[in-house]
Amino acid sequence: MHDVGKYVEKDNNGLDHGRVSAEMAEKFLSSVKFDVVKAKAVCHAILVHTHGEEPCSVEARILHDADFLDKTGAVGVATLFIKACLTNATIEESAEFWRHPSKDSYVGLHALWLQKPHYYTRAAGNLAKKRNKIVYAFFKQLEKEIALTDV
Repeated sequence: MHDVGKYVEKDNNGLDHGRVSAEMAEKFLSSVKFDVVKAKAVCHAILVHTHGEEPCSVEARILHDADFLDKTGAVGVATLFIKACLTNATIEESAEFWRHPSKDSYVGLHALWLQKPHYYTRAAGNLAKKRNKIVYAFFKQLEKEIALTDV
């Protein structure tokens, strides 16, 4: 349920899908008469999984870290290019997003997450560090090929 509102982010870059997803989850959980205390905890974890606020529970920190680990390594590179395709960005523009990541664009935000991840658990941080070695190597090679300095 944490990404159920993600569709809003592509067209509304300033809108946090964590907030939208938490609101949608709250309505759904209420409609199925889910325990109110548990629903509040679930909605908090969903709300803060995107850095909206600090997570107040172990479960919220784990959801955050698991979600951000899903944006690292080879999968992270693939996701960046999927987002580039969804916004009609070229390979060269994607490399530029990598060189200058920014919260101001859908693709640039993903590049920022790849380069400056924040994890609450040591295990997630260590795994991300290992996975992201391929990311830096990939973009270094991509820039060489774009500039034709590899020939």
